[in-house]
Amino acid sequence: MSDEHDSGKKAVIAAAAIVVPVMLFLLPMLAIGVLLGTQNNQSQGGGAVTNVPEAYRADVSRAGGVCTTITAPLIASQINAESGWNPTASSGAGAQGIAQFMPGTWKTAGRDGDGDGKADVWNAHDAIWSQGNYMCGLAGQVAGLLKSGKIKGDTVQLALAAYNAGIGAVISAGGLPSIPETVNYVGAIIAKMPYYTDTSSSGTGAGTVGTLTPKLVMRDATHVNVEATGTDQSSSSYAKFQCTWWAFIRRRQIGKPVSDHMGNGGEWDSTARSLGMSVSLDPRPGDAITFHPGVHGSSPVYGHVAIVEQVNDDGSILISQSGTGWMAVVTETISKPALSAMGNGIAFIH
Repeated sequence: MSDEHDSGKKAVIAAAAIVVPVMLFLLPMLAIGVLLGTQNNQSQGGGAVTNVPEAYRADVSRAGGVCTTITAPLIASQINAESGWNPTASSGAGAQGIAQFMPGTWKTAGRDGDGDGKADVWNAHDAIWSQGNYMCGLAGQVAGLLKSGKIKGDTVQLALAAYNAGIGAVISAGGLPSIPETVNYVGAIIAKMPYYTDTSSSGTGAGTVGTLTPKLVMRDATHVNVEATGTDQSSSSYAKFQCTWWAFIRRRQIGKPVSDHMGNGGEWDSTARSLGMSVSLDPRPGDAITFHPGVHGSSPVYGHVAIVEQVNDDGSILISQSGTGWMAVVTETISKPALSAMGNGIAFIH
């Protein structure tokens, strides 16, 4: 809901008008999506959060617990992008408050977050609570549209795009709109999430020494012979040689939990938590290691995911990974100091 895009909302409104008949047809399905996206499940959806102004920490944790898709670190990163934590912020287009709601949106989405009987856009407690609920509603709509095949993409990224540009723009584009401001908005929020993610109580980073079975069969020092390793290469959700493709088929081969819809590589840990999988900072053979966007040279938008093949006595790990840059499956050893330097920018899915 930033002012740069709000100044161009006429174009978005025109695009939305085109899809009104489609929306009317989809309303029953979207209603189901909203219900799925707004389940009150704070224990799963909230997640540990850090680096949030103390006055708003409880609000952010609560808003990040409305549904499993929209987490507290996402809420925090979004507030940072919208207003820089300024509860009196206003834009030239009329967006207001810490979460930068437009007046028209606030009329229907504004909620009383502190129990004083009023929904006040300038009250940060109200605005953050409303933000969490509104984002979960958008995530529910996006989930319904993805299921119907009307749009393609990642649920979280598309929900953020809808918050910024409107759900009509997402539908019109068939996914993430190519509006530069919206693309930058989504990328910046995803990239900043690790800063607000507190994983200090998730593990020690000590790891479990061992080697994954079945072992990889190598073509040379770094290239994996996927066929000889016996890995089923089929996947209906991930394109061949993307990092997510290899992580999915290798996890499936070794019998570890994995889903057809884990999102981008840098989002796998968040998705895993929402699905009830164990996630920590302690590497074990067979883990999926997720690199948040920009970490270890990964994409600043999509991040990366790989498989831990071996954990060594010195704390280093051997990973197998793929990516369109390689068009192959390759291995890499990452030292213990390098892992430590990445801090909360990585996580291990057990």
